[in-house]
Amino acid sequence: MLFSNKRPLTGHLKTCLLSLLFLGLLTAFAFKPTDGNGPTAPNFSGETVAAATQKDGGNGPLAPDFAGEQPKPKSVKTLRVGVNPSGPPIIFLQGDKVSGIDADAARALGAKLGREVVFVQMPFNQLIPALLDNQIDIIMSGMSFTEMRAIRINFTQPYMKVGQMPLVRRADLNKYTNTLALLNAKGKVGVESGTTGDLFVQENFIYAERVPYKNAEDALPDLVAGKIDMFIDDSPIIWWMASENESNGLSPMVVSLSEEYLAWAVRKDDSELLDQANAFLMEFRSSGDLGKVIKKWLPYATDL
Repeated sequence: MLFSNKRPLTGHLKTCLLSLLFLGLLTAFAFKPTDGNGPTAPNFSGETVAAATQKDGGNGPLAPDFAGEQPKPKSVKTLRVGVNPSGPPIIFLQGDKVSGIDADAARALGAKLGREVVFVQMPFNQLIPALLDNQIDIIMSGMSFTEMRAIRINFTQPYMKVGQMPLVRRADLNKYTNTLALLNAKGKVGVESGTTGDLFVQENFIYAERVPYKNAEDALPDLVAGKIDMFIDDSPIIWWMASENESNGLSPMVVSLSEEYLAWAVRKDDSELLDQANAFLMEFRSSGDLGKVIKKWLPYATDL
């Protein structure tokens, strides 16, 4: 009886051990890890394919890539606009914002060309050297066309007609009865250095002492204080300065000493931008938008 009882026990034990061994092998096969990154998806090509839940640097699931590398977004080309923002209402600063007729036109030009406008500020007499040195792409700063300037740079078609005009103290208006008396004045005449107003004074005010200023606005305190007798600049600038300083006793002499045309300027070797600017200007004028911009800043302008 004792011998016969051991045989069933031994057979049962072997069966249990074989079952446990089979279950262990099955478990190991079914749940084999893949480099610690999760379960392995079915592979019908012989290569290991990571499951869709595998993360890329912790940033989320990987999307299917059917085209290889994704295209990089195109960078927007800038339009570097050279300005001397000291001549309102043509170009000036309102707070930190470059404003005025040329500023509005520059932003419209940039939008038309799909280029981001970057205003590069500098003294007026540095604008042409900066353009020639490729520091800027275009000058849009109330610059008058002259034959001498056109030797070094290309001008667009003009967009506005102006003339040189004096700003004086209101008490001195009767001192200058006509244009000849004005040109024969023997006092001190302020100008913005490097402008056509500066050149006009050098060539025509033969008895006066020329007093150059870096910016037009720098001359105003001296004019109010009597340190200079008048200031000469483009007529839109003179009208604006007179409006700002009416309470300080300043007044324009309503006389045009010259006839000039404002235009934008580019390098001689940039014919593409010249053509684009001229095409834009033609459309800007024909649509009436140019006139709207000018009237916005010079509501009573009549000779443009």
